[in-house]
Amino acid sequence: MNDKKITSMIFKTLNYTNEIKKVSTNGHGGRRQLFKSLRHSLRIPASQPKKLEWFDEQSSLNLIWLPETGTTKLDGYPKVQREALLAKIADEAEAPTIVNDNRAELLELRSKLKNKVKNASKKETDEGSIIAFQNILNAKGIVDTEHLLSNLDQFEIKRKAQKLDTARKFLECHNEIERGPKALIRKNQAVIQEAFFKFPSKNEVSGISAEGRINLIKDFYQQVFPDYPIHFIVLHGDEDVNLKDHSDHPHIFISTKNSKTGRYDLRETQIKKVNSYLKKHRPGTELIGETPDFLESQLLFGYLQDMFYAYTNNRLLKDTPYQAKKHEKTQQHMSKLRYINGEAKKPKSERVFNLYRLAKEQMNQSVAKAELETQKAKQAQEKAKQAQKEERRAQESANKAEQSAENSIERQRLAEQATEDEHEQAASYRNSSAYYKDVMDKDRIEHNRILADLKLFRTNLSGILEGITNWIEETFAARRQDIQEKYLEQARKAYSRVRENDETDDKRFTKEAEANIDQHLAQLELYDKKVVAIPAVREIKRRIIKP
Repeated sequence: MNDKKITSMIFKTLNYTNEIKKVSTNGHGGRRQLFKSLRHSLRIPASQPKKLEWFDEQSSLNLIWLPETGTTKLDGYPKVQREALLAKIADEAEAPTIVNDNRAELLELRSKLKNKVKNASKKETDEGSIIAFQNILNAKGIVDTEHLLSNLDQFEIKRKAQKLDTARKFLECHNEIERGPKALIRKNQAVIQEAFFKFPSKNEVSGISAEGRINLIKDFYQQVFPDYPIHFIVLHGDEDVNLKDHSDHPHIFISTKNSKTGRYDLRETQIKKVNSYLKKHRPGTELIGETPDFLESQLLFGYLQDMFYAYTNNRLLKDTPYQAKKHEKTQQHMSKLRYINGEAKKPKSERVFNLYRLAKEQMNQSVAKAELETQKAKQAQEKAKQAQKEERRAQESANKAEQSAENSIERQRLAEQATEDEHEQAASYRNSSAYYKDVMDKDRIEHNRILADLKLFRTNLSGILEGITNWIEETFAARRQDIQEKYLEQARKAYSRVRENDETDDKRFTKEAEANIDQHLAQLELYDKKVVAIPAVREIKRRIIKP
């Protein structure tokens, strides 16, 4: 293993619920987003994509795996059958629910009683009574009502009898719901899970067949989650502009419905599998709870990534020169999440990473960002004012030259009307007039040249900033490398034009262009490469100024 080349890998999952949503939140999307993803994966978009998503001439490289046929070319799978497959999955995304007659009324009553208990707890200041209230509010499954009430009864609280009675009604209503028949699926519960993996193209992981990539993700889900049917797997080989298979990647769509129990419980099963993995390979690590919050959900996905990395190294990459390993920044992020999660389980007074500190850090970040934007706005205003001053000075110079010429012409006219003795003086005035005309013409030419240089500088400066800004946007959106390079090349060419056309003695336009480059690249210093892997700022500047 020590002599193997380390490569990173992207593995992501997205759960789709039977809600109609437009955007995904917390790793979940709705039916609309599911349909959009299915149409993209099966290459049957409902309308012409606004941006280039694949290359039609490479469509022969796309494959599809189906339970009944195995792996075939996607081009050979007729569009009408793809539409039928999409409709079949869409039907499952609108799975029915089973609810007894009064369940909806009980759920509404429990919600009202819970709010009353929550409001009662807000008025308490003793930590013990607050914890007792929280234990009641966090009731899961069928609970011991008397035990929870006795824990609260031991504290001196105002209107104790009334609050205990409200808490009892809430717990009894909760237990009645838990003992009754449960809905087959909740409205916000996942019905389909999509997952995909790929090796970044820049790592140039070669020698791995398309079928091998499909079989890896298929075998992972069939071995680790065997009770959840796979709808289909597609491998996209038409998204690499360089016509290489380094970044070819499969997408898998599986049902979250357990084929044995009929319940949509893939998430619960994944929690159990992850906890078993932690007990075996990371003893002492905090396990994921039955109902994970947002923080634990992030940890759950991170551990699923670890499992897939291990599976990839033991299967797909075992006999290759490569070994998949998480990026150092990703490992640090996971460690930080585990630390914060551990802190969250402590009493507030014992936490190091508490809500106050989080709020303060977020406020400081917001203030810093606001100050940066204010500074950028002021700099832009100053530049605009400076440009206006230069234009006014040039115009004043032209006006003075023109006025001087008019005065000379007038003096010439008067001289021509003078006596014979004055003709010599008139001749002198004529020479002066010619001189001033020449000065005026030169000033006008210089004025026009300054305006042209200023206009050219503004145009090229706009090209530099647009190129850098688009490059940053494309980099942070993790889009294709060739598009990122295109925008960086745009900035480089614009800078070259500024430098080549800068005829000022002090190279004022070139210096100002470089200052603008520094200013925009300074934004990247705010990030410590936790969000996305980016080159050093000095390297980016070198590629623009001295390629």
